[in-house]
Amino acid sequence: MAKNVQISCSYQVEEDRILMRARLQDKDARMWMTRRMTLQFLASIGKIFDHLTGTEAQPTEQRQAVNEFRRESAMSTANFNQPYEEEGLVPFPADGPMLVKKLNVAALKTGGVQLTLTGNGPDGVRLNLGEKELHAVVHMLNQTAEKAQWALGAHLTKSTGVTVAGPAKPRVVN
Repeated sequence: MAKNVQISCSYQVEEDRILMRARLQDKDARMWMTRRMTLQFLASIGKIFDHLTGTEAQPTEQRQAVNEFRRESAMSTANFNQPYEEEGLVPFPADGPMLVKKLNVAALKTGGVQLTLTGNGPDGVRLNLGEKELHAVVHMLNQTAEKAQWALGAHLTKSTGVTVAGPAKPRVVN
């Protein structure tokens, strides 16, 4: 779905926030994700995956099994080893990372989703992601939140489709 998508998540101790970076053509979109925004996004992601897979009407166990299979498939093809390439990119916003205050998810007619992250200003960041890329973003946010010791697992239930795992190094998906 998404061509040349590169997203990175890293925990910034001094800010107690996750710095999410996305390569958008000639821009390096930089966004601060707070614990609250990360939790809200991860808590709602199960319904998004159910929609993408067309399993909304299925029993919970079947939805979870399908989502787990598709997550494992996406993780097996994701490239987390390539460093984030920021050379030649113009920082966006120019005055520093945008504090994400609203995150909207909309289904695309072509499949996948559009994530719209907005802060105080009129300009936001729109990411068009396929299902595999979305699984990778969820994985990176989950791993980074775990590294931050945000203890999101206590707030996420099995119905979210998100499994909280152990700590890992910052990852980049291509």
